[in-house]
Amino acid sequence: MKSASSRLNLSRTVLFAIAGLLIAAAALFLLPLLGRTVYSPSVWRIFLTSSGGEGDAVPILAERFWNTALAFIAGGGLALAGLVLQTLFRNPLASPFTLGIAGGASFGAAVAIAAAPLIGGTVPHAGAAGSLLGALFAIVLVLSLARGRDMASETVLLAGVGVSFFFSGLILFTQYLSEEGRLFRMIRWTMGQISLTDPVLLAPLAGAVVAAAVLLCLFADEMDILLTGDERALSLGVNLYAARIFLFLLSSILVGAVVSVCGPIGFVGLTAPHFARRWVGGEHRRLVPASFLFGAVFLAVCYTAARTILYPDILPVGVITSLFGGPFFIWLLTRTERHAG
Repeated sequence: MKSASSRLNLSRTVLFAIAGLLIAAAALFLLPLLGRTVYSPSVWRIFLTSSGGEGDAVPILAERFWNTALAFIAGGGLALAGLVLQTLFRNPLASPFTLGIAGGASFGAAVAIAAAPLIGGTVPHAGAAGSLLGALFAIVLVLSLARGRDMASETVLLAGVGVSFFFSGLILFTQYLSEEGRLFRMIRWTMGQISLTDPVLLAPLAGAVVAAAVLLCLFADEMDILLTGDERALSLGVNLYAARIFLFLLSSILVGAVVSVCGPIGFVGLTAPHFARRWVGGEHRRLVPASFLFGAVFLAVCYTAARTILYPDILPVGVITSLFGGPFFIWLLTRTERHAG
């Protein structure tokens, strides 16, 4: 009986993996074909062989593909961060922006954009570098506030909320002091953007997200136990302090890495884990890859919509995710209150 159950679980895992790979491939190789100009799949042969032909199809497809790949990786990273935070706080409304890391990254980007003329850097590179430094500063700040109280979930959450409000005030202050051109760039940054100027820049972000996914898969059993409560976790030998430090740092690094490249993009980390739970259940061995897949495909679809709706203008992708995520958040909030009642 046990061997039959093991074979059944293995078969389900294999089917789940195959389905996930097919969905990921479809998102990466079909979405770039869509837009105001829709290309046939045969364009991929021209793209891969660099044989020319079909006018501007190859450069357009290249731009669409690399930006779709960026959206795919960024969406997966935000979804993993959201899953980690919902597990850490045992709160279905937790998201990657709960801990103030996105606020720190946005403040760092705002300062860097305002100072770009003084340091002689380009706005995209200055914004990315400043965003990463701001995220690291926020991580240190929240960690220093919470470590003195054993990294209790409530303490980390409150510290993150406080830090987030603090950075929001600093961002507004920086925007007030900036001239109009810089102010516009700051506001566009805070809306989220998928624009990859150099495909080489995708590799570090992809490496960070894949490494985080692997670590979370290895940590899946501990994450399952954390959801059962502190007393139960302690009785099963889980080091709560170490586990919280690990999950906090991992989610913070994920958010900081994504925001440094794409700016703050809301609702992906909130919605994707919930859709994944409805598909594969609450076991983290399946929930981690499923959350990554839902977040990746969701943001890739949102990017496709953002570059198509107002063509030739490209909407900030954060606008699209908010239009989808806002109603979902309201539904989730009412559903949570109904269950609580």
